[in-house]
Amino acid sequence: MKFFRFSLMVLGASMLFNSCVKQTYDSPPDTSTYDPNVPVQATLKQISDIGQNLGTGHSRVLGDTTVWGVVVADDRSGNYYKQIIIEDTSFGGLVLYIDKSYIYNEYPAGRKIYVKLKGLTLANYNGLPEIVYTADQAGTTVPIPSGLIGNYVVKANYPNTSVQARQLSIEQVKSNPTLYLNTLVTISNVQFASGSYGAPYASPSSTASATNRVLESCDHTVTATVRTSGYCNFQPYLIPAGNGTFTGIVSYYNGLQMIIRDTTDISMTATRCP
Repeated sequence: MKFFRFSLMVLGASMLFNSCVKQTYDSPPDTSTYDPNVPVQATLKQISDIGQNLGTGHSRVLGDTTVWGVVVADDRSGNYYKQIIIEDTSFGGLVLYIDKSYIYNEYPAGRKIYVKLKGLTLANYNGLPEIVYTADQAGTTVPIPSGLIGNYVVKANYPNTSVQARQLSIEQVKSNPTLYLNTLVTISNVQFASGSYGAPYASPSSTASATNRVLESCDHTVTATVRTSGYCNFQPYLIPAGNGTFTGIVSYYNGLQMIIRDTTDISMTATRCP
């Protein structure tokens, strides 16, 4: 799946400051509370629904429309790569596929952004709506070039708390995953199934690019796949055996997948259901 397209990371270029007169320099202004209030014409839910209706492998070039969203998942842990997930208060979300590493330095989880969609492409990647630069008829997508990000993405305030994880049951997510695609949810009273708990979150990258583990309801009747990259920084950590809450992004690849951002998304310290 596209969450785990990996290549060598390249260090970003350093910034150069100069002045004709001053020998000392002012610090850059703190714009973390600034919101440019760019006019928007659609919600992420509307764009996501269009993407889902395209069908797997299909895409369309977008017109002059701007949306806003809050970054709910970034690439800090390595479980996402060259991607951020944005969500707005319409309870819609999208993947932004960007040809850049260390995206979290500029667009960390909690940053509000505006995305100018004109000229970008909305693609359906095996059921998951995402914004890319281009896509061909075979379904191959190209990320937004790093040098062009400023043409499409406008930073707003950080941190922004307007988008919070929705509290859901595993039954709700499993029964209608497309309703929650690319959104942050917290699922209570769940645990990892036998064969998953006590194991690493993922096999090493030398063995597999990603690994599936099984999350289950307390009565063992409802399950969901949790997919984790072999390249993420918590790959060797052991999955807890207890019962509790699971926070993550609802994703899709020919079926429901849950993606955690890092191990702080897991709180399972209660007694395990028998």
